[in-house]
Amino acid sequence: MANLAADTQVPQYSVMKSVVGCQLLVVRKLMLFCFFLFTLSTHLLAQNYSSVKNASKKTLAAWKDAADLIAREDYPEATDALLNLTQSEPKFIDGWLMLGELYNEQKEFDKGRSALLEVMKLDPAYASKSWFFLAQSYWNLDSFYACANACDRFLQFQTISKERQQQALQMKRNSLFASEAIKHPVPFDPKNLGGGINSEQPEYLPSVTGDEQTIVFTRRLGKGPAANEDFFISRKMNGAWMPAVPLSGNVNTLYNEGAQSLTPDGNELYYAACDKPGGYGSCDIYFTQRKGKEWTDVKNVGSPVCTNAWETQPCIGADGNTLYFVSNRPGGKGGSDIWVSYKGKNGKWQLPINLGDSINTQYDEKSPFIHPDGVTLYFSSKGHPGFGGDDIFISRRKSDGTWSTPKNIGYPINSRNDENSLVVSLNGQHAYFASDRLSDNRNYDLYYFDLYKEAQPLSTTFLKGIVTNADDATAVAANIQLIDLETGMVVGESDADPVDGSYLVSIPNGKDYALNVAATGYLFYSQNFSLKDHPAEKPFLINVEMKPIAVNVPVVLHNIFFETDSYVLKEESKVELGKLIDFLNQNPSLKILISGHTDNQGSDEHNQKLSDDRAKSVKDYLVSNSIAATRLSSKGFGETKPIATNDTPEGRAQNRRTEFTVIAN
Repeated sequence: MANLAADTQVPQYSVMKSVVGCQLLVVRKLMLFCFFLFTLSTHLLAQNYSSVKNASKKTLAAWKDAADLIAREDYPEATDALLNLTQSEPKFIDGWLMLGELYNEQKEFDKGRSALLEVMKLDPAYASKSWFFLAQSYWNLDSFYACANACDRFLQFQTISKERQQQALQMKRNSLFASEAIKHPVPFDPKNLGGGINSEQPEYLPSVTGDEQTIVFTRRLGKGPAANEDFFISRKMNGAWMPAVPLSGNVNTLYNEGAQSLTPDGNELYYAACDKPGGYGSCDIYFTQRKGKEWTDVKNVGSPVCTNAWETQPCIGADGNTLYFVSNRPGGKGGSDIWVSYKGKNGKWQLPINLGDSINTQYDEKSPFIHPDGVTLYFSSKGHPGFGGDDIFISRRKSDGTWSTPKNIGYPINSRNDENSLVVSLNGQHAYFASDRLSDNRNYDLYYFDLYKEAQPLSTTFLKGIVTNADDATAVAANIQLIDLETGMVVGESDADPVDGSYLVSIPNGKDYALNVAATGYLFYSQNFSLKDHPAEKPFLINVEMKPIAVNVPVVLHNIFFETDSYVLKEESKVELGKLIDFLNQNPSLKILISGHTDNQGSDEHNQKLSDDRAKSVKDYLVSNSIAATRLSSKGFGETKPIATNDTPEGRAQNRRTEFTVIAN
């Protein structure tokens, strides 16, 4: 510690403390009353005193000796020297002031408060820093109202630095927040993830798949300069996490890897690594993809995301096209800020955008986690009102693209410890985090807890299944897209694993969706379903059988819609038609027949004409979008080829369909 007597020195006042003691509230109220009574009368009680300006040579020499001991960081000897000095010279105000600051530096805040109150008895207007140090003492003793009052007294001085003014304002904001937060605790019952994941080494930074069956986390191996951070993975079986193993492939190296983010389907991993050869700066963002049980070669995300500044803590959006991360690059608000980059149509990441004043402050923001709902952001910050260190906050993106005012997630989730790296399950019901305040060995372990309703994201579930070849049941490496039928926008995308065919796509609840599955050499697959009344805790399971391209194999176009009793295409049909156009462009030798079908409601003649017109309407749309007419033919079959019963509404809906069939290859 540098010279404690220097007014420019600001000791750290954020300390690690496990839980704020609510049982002290009654005592605090009494203390608060006594404190205000005291501060009103201190000017009347002030006595004559000596200071460094008029102290005796003996006193000044003893004070300088104590300052030298502090400069050498010999705090016990310095404490004894100052205790002797204040006992022999109880009216030497600078002795009490230095002693109070020294006690604070050693985290003996009760003693620090007592020493600083002696300063106030002698002269409350002697030095601005005496009120600042007293505010620190009260803050660390959980006397939040007294801390706020001491900050107010400090801020009344005219000759204080801008930096210390900002610190006092922040300490006051935190005090007023903390005093109310501990009166209104939020539900919090953390549970250890168990011995399969947690060990004697520190584990932190969890990432979970959408079905909560796979977790990837960082484990620190070794101690001191030789310690190395690597990724480990565990899978859940019969409700318990299996023993974690190092991530396969070339992801783990001799360098430190950490701050990873896993897509909900578990197929892509983004993370930070520092000082790797070929990097852009001190820390860069990298990514890898899963193929079966192995991970592909690691690649740097590249410019403009990575620069010669510090880029870390990435969070990849569920759509794979949105990347949030932390950087101290120029153009930020101060400290480390949260930025976002969007992937362009060319597959390249675009120039990052600062999340702005709603999220970023002059202090550090970090650990962003964008939930798969696409609008709910969890992050940690020292700048927004909280408990003094890193607190976890929640903000939601508004319709105009701006962010709501961040809300502290609450006590006791947040405490005097640094809380960060929170991730929330796809269904929004569980939160995963790392903490050292709950374990016996004081190492970081991984926990989860039920997230209270007000802090949950929008209702979201997932679509999960396996894509196989319809002929031999082998896995197909298909691309899966989930499309909002109302907007035509892709809201989820995944690639089925080429080894086992598995896929997972996150789905916001409450909408109607089109599912499109495509793979080279196969007829494409489509389906539609509604989640308007679907419970969030119940996933959608759809196994897809892909038919290899072959002649005379009909394919139902499930997402072609017409106006009632009309051949006019509805707007939402253009999503599926676009997929059909892509399929034909990718297979330019194919010729297809477009067929229309109806149920048995109405006359045979009416149904025949309606099916003819509908098939032709689809053909005309394809021609208008540059598909050669010579590759297309259309025909209506009326009600003559049902695929379900016409005795129920559900059966008749299946019979009203549009199909295409390859007639030449």
